[in-house]
Amino acid sequence: MGKRGPKPPDFGLLMSWEFEFYKAFHLLRDGQLLPSNTPPPSGFKPPELRRVVEALKRMSPEVYWLTSRRVANGLGENVNLHKPPVSMDLAWAERQKAEEIFWLERTLNPPRVGAVAKRRKVWNDLFRANTYAALRKACGRWAQLPDIRCAGMTPFPQHVVQNAAQFLFMKRNKRFPRSNYGDESRLEYLARGMAGVLCGVSPMTSIERLRNMNHGSGGPFWTTHHGDHVLASRDQYCACWRCRVMKPREIERLSRTWCENGLKLFMGLAAATKVPREWKAMRSERISSQF
Repeated sequence: MGKRGPKPPDFGLLMSWEFEFYKAFHLLRDGQLLPSNTPPPSGFKPPELRRVVEALKRMSPEVYWLTSRRVANGLGENVNLHKPPVSMDLAWAERQKAEEIFWLERTLNPPRVGAVAKRRKVWNDLFRANTYAALRKACGRWAQLPDIRCAGMTPFPQHVVQNAAQFLFMKRNKRFPRSNYGDESRLEYLARGMAGVLCGVSPMTSIERLRNMNHGSGGPFWTTHHGDHVLASRDQYCACWRCRVMKPREIERLSRTWCENGLKLFMGLAAATKVPREWKAMRSERISSQF
């Protein structure tokens, strides 16, 4: 017989929904899925950036993937440059390339002040809503933002409206961050609470469990193996999305260096990267097999 009493929440499911709501709320508030850890590449002039964007748009996923591996190899990582990419590798390359193009184009054409203020007002109305009518109105405007619709994220305002009672309940809790300086804490609080709602867990239980989750040795996402290979103690890590996305200061500093110098390195290598013919044939076969 199993243990009696309520079962502990599924941390994997909670973390997945927390991540999805974290991105949805960030896209609403800031116009981007995640906080930007790196500034725009100031080492490029606008005409150079436009040429980079056009080159990236023309670049095949095979070239992008192979160039990324050549960069990693040049930085000392042991990478097999002759191993052909699988479908997941090419899907990753397409996503990464699209995201890079998006942020470079955003650097060239920053959003207008009015558009930024509009989405910020929707976010403010959302977390300040104290009635069902006010919440439904804010979510309706949220769902109509063009980039929300393009990103396929209209289900998230729907989730909030469908669970309005619990959303309003967790906002009334004394632990809800109300300070003018606590906007990021508010966003995290609501993402954690909505994760619990979608997982059938009390939002307050979800908030506390995720806030106090152990990210060190013994934590639910502590990684000690890669396949059958046992990692040395210094290489073990927490694989949760927060530890992977919220990079520490040192990595953030290195990311800035990459922004300044790495893009030039990448584009230089890409220009000299030749994809083996058999890789192209494999891709053609995969595409034809889908029809």
